[in-house]
Amino acid sequence: MMAGRREQRARPGRGFRLPWLALAGVAATIVAAATLVAGIGDTLDGGGPPGRLLPLHAASPPLTPPPNDPGRAPSTPVAPPESPETRLHDALVRLRLSVSRGVDAGDVRGDVGLDLTKVIEQILDRPWTPLEHRRADVGRLHQRIAVRARQGTIAGRRADELHLILDRAT
Repeated sequence: MMAGRREQRARPGRGFRLPWLALAGVAATIVAAATLVAGIGDTLDGGGPPGRLLPLHAASPPLTPPPNDPGRAPSTPVAPPESPETRLHDALVRLRLSVSRGVDAGDVRGDVGLDLTKVIEQILDRPWTPLEHRRADVGRLHQRIAVRARQGTIAGRRADELHLILDRAT
């Protein structure tokens, strides 16, 4: 029995053999990475012909027409016109933010800030309300702000800012 064990130890074992296909794959990956690094380095240091495009540049359309192309006028992006509903919604969001900042700064008393925020959020929560009704709500907000400013619970400059935000919306 001892002899059998010695024979097993004496026999050279088959160690880990890397298949040729895996070795070829590793070599191809190294060559591809080196080519990519050389190509990127070429563009970073300004080497290569000036008109040479990288693959991503060649695949994407130009952002502006070429300067010597008289047939095409440069296009300027045109923003779609803002609807009155969108303007009013944005103004109410800005108003809510201004009231919150006013409370933080001490320009708006805390309970007044809560009251105005509640009214603003009620208007924002009803986007399906006709625009005329929402404009009436804005008119009531103007009145509330004016009354609170006269009472001294909203600082004068903050009240002016709140009125200005609402005026821009309507």
